[in-house]
Amino acid sequence: MPGEQDVCAVLVVRGDRVKVQGAWHEVRASRLDRSATGGAVIVLTLAGGSPLRVPVFLRPVVSRRDRDPEPGPGTDELR
Repeated sequence: MPGEQDVCAVLVVRGDRVKVQGAWHEVRASRLDRSATGGAVIVLTLAGGSPLRVPVFLRPVVSRRDRDPEPGPGTDELR
């Protein structure tokens, strides 16, 4: 997908598309939250789906139409 790259989860914003279980999903909203263990997580509200809680250190595959592709090591597909 054009503009595909891995970014830190805290940088995922509305309008980005994230790869989850092999499919692309548009991000409608994102917010910072705490996990039950006290760590930080990003809650991504996906179009047509349930909110997804992602640890802030995870580097999901993200597609942004306004950027050139820059895939890199450490990319994680969300499950």
